[in-house]
Amino acid sequence: MASPQIENGYTTIANEILDHLYKQPLNGTELKVVMCILRYTFGFRRKSHKLSASFIAKWGSCDVSSVKRALKHLRAMKIVICINDEKRGVTAELKLNKDYEQWKLTGGENATSVKNATGGENATGLVAEMTPELVAELPYKKRKKENKNIKTKSYDDFFEKVWKSYPRKLNKSAVTRKAKKELYEAGEEVVLRAINSYIAEIQENGTTERYIMYGSTFFNARWRDYIKEPELRVEVTAEEPAEKPIDLWSEE
Repeated sequence: MASPQIENGYTTIANEILDHLYKQPLNGTELKVVMCILRYTFGFRRKSHKLSASFIAKWGSCDVSSVKRALKHLRAMKIVICINDEKRGVTAELKLNKDYEQWKLTGGENATSVKNATGGENATGLVAEMTPELVAELPYKKRKKENKNIKTKSYDDFFEKVWKSYPRKLNKSAVTRKAKKELYEAGEEVVLRAINSYIAEIQENGTTERYIMYGSTFFNARWRDYIKEPELRVEVTAEEPAEKPIDLWSEE
């Protein structure tokens, strides 16, 4: 059992900073990047520390390219500061900007993109700004989410259809999304053939209901065991007798 103790190290940070940090519209990777910076700066009683994107990615179990995008966005928002930005070929020395009033996005939403009727200014009187990366990322994320929802609905609709054909409809909610996706990709003909094959086995062996697999067990893992390829029909035709060779020297 884990038993963390503050004697082994702890991070001191003002609650006020955390309150404002969690109001920002950051994604998961961006939050991990900020937490890593806090861990290796305030966690060691220092203001800044050299942290590479690969190190942060390993620490936060995320993709390096995602970390690089997150760092670029956080710096544009002025939440994170790189104090050796002018130096090339060195590891970035990063720190959290504790002056949260300088952060470009505040109040739990993208305040810099909200314009009022005064001609392109937001509620704070600042000209609305948004980084090009964020502008491009938002529609992409929206499309990705919509496509994911469409796919999920297709998987669910297909699963409902084949579920009706299964003999023991129990534990339906335990069927995973991954299993539904694999069923959908296999196609109705293949899945129904597997179900019918299992039903035939049940009837042949006289299996009682209590020993029939739950629907969740069958669809999560076992249906592939009952896929039988349809028998190929081979047409057998009578072999024609071989032609008798012609003797060119025969008198017949």
